[in-house]
Amino acid sequence: MDKKIVETMVAFTDAIYRAADKDSLYAAVNAGCIDLGFDAFMMSCHKTVDPDIMLDSTLTSYAPAFLRDYDRFGWFEDDTVIPRMQTASASFWWNSDLDRPHEFRKRSYADFLAANDVATGLIVPMARRAGTASALALAAFSDRPFGPLVDLAAKALGTAAMGKAEILGLCPEVSADEALAMRSLSPLQQEILNWIAEGKSNLDIATIMNLGERAVRYHVSEILRKLGVATRMQAAAIRRGEPF
Repeated sequence: MDKKIVETMVAFTDAIYRAADKDSLYAAVNAGCIDLGFDAFMMSCHKTVDPDIMLDSTLTSYAPAFLRDYDRFGWFEDDTVIPRMQTASASFWWNSDLDRPHEFRKRSYADFLAANDVATGLIVPMARRAGTASALALAAFSDRPFGPLVDLAAKALGTAAMGKAEILGLCPEVSADEALAMRSLSPLQQEILNWIAEGKSNLDIATIMNLGERAVRYHVSEILRKLGVATRMQAAAIRRGEPF
C-alpha cells in the first residue's frame, strides 16, 4: 500500500479518535478531506432523503452561498448524485462535465456545479437506518487525477467520522447494526446499560442492583462485545440514541 495514503489514514484516524466535540471532529474530517486531495466535504448520517440531506448535513465544509443557492433554485429534485447515493452499495465517482443528462433542468444543475467550481467528487455510502441515507461526499474544484487507493481511504474516513459523530450525539439515529445489537442484550444487561448511560460505575451498579461486582464486570464486557464497541462511553452513546 502507498506509504503516503497509509500516513494520511493514520493521521485522520488518530484525529477523529481524539475529537471531543463537533468542532474538533469537523477539523479532523476536513483535514482528512484535504490530505486525500479534495477541496470540500459533506457528511450526512441517517438523514431523510429530502433537501435537508444537503442543507442540514451532519458536517460540511461546503460554502454557505453554495448551499443557499442550492435551496433557492430548488436543485434537490435535479441533483443526479443523491438518487445514486441512496441505492449504491459501494463508493462511486461523479463528474459535472462528463455526467450530463438529457433533461434540461438536470443539465442546468451540472452547469450550476461547474459555475461553482465543483468539478468532480467521490460519494461514500455508509450504514443507514431504514428510510434514511448516510454518506460522505468529497468534492474537488478541478478535474484532477486521484490515486487508486483514495476510494479505500475515503471509506475509512467516512466510517471513522460517522462512528465518532454517533458517539458525540450528532446523529439523529445510530447505525442499523447497533440498533439490532441493542436488542440482543438480555433484560439484565439492558438495565446495566441504562445505569452506565447514567454515569454509574461498576461498584455503583452492583450496589443499586444487588449484584456482585464481578457479575457486573462480566455483563459489562458482554454488553461491549454485543454492541461491538471498546468503551463504556461508546456503549452509553448507543443507549442514548436508541428509543425504547
